[in-house]
Amino acid sequence: MVVIRLSRVGKKNSPAYRVVVADKRRAAKRKYIEVIGHYNPTQKPKVVEIDKDRALLWISKGAKPSDTVNNLMADLGIIKKSDKINKVYGKAKKKKADEKGESPAGTEVKSDSSEQPEAEEEKTAEEVPSEEVENNVEDSSPADDSSEEAEDSNK
Repeated sequence: MVVIRLSRVGKKNSPAYRVVVADKRRAAKRKYIEVIGHYNPTQKPKVVEIDKDRALLWISKGAKPSDTVNNLMADLGIIKKSDKINKVYGKAKKKKADEKGESPAGTEVKSDSSEQPEAEEEKTAEEVPSEEVENNVEDSSPADDSSEEAEDSNK
């Protein structure tokens, strides 16, 4: 599968990117098919240049732009603004997940309440055998234990 993505170039702490058409299975900095533009986010204003004809050609051939390249092309007017992808990063992503999780959590609470009596039954079932084991240990004499150990070692 062919993808249009960014390939990082530039010095340490001053990134610049090439917009490349490459095979998705290859590493981002390795061999690519074609360079169709560049992006420099450190300059003010940000420099974005993408060859519109080449980008549309590769998209028509089935190349999928990465999320970032898709948004850059939408900003430049190469593709529709409605196709822009909104990604949420960091803490905001966790907050959105929590907000989404609150409504399903209300339904989960109902299912959890039905599971709680089962858990209590399991606890009582576990307690009964442990009491029986304690009683069996008290009833057995030390001589019985040594004979059982001898039988186990013979097996």
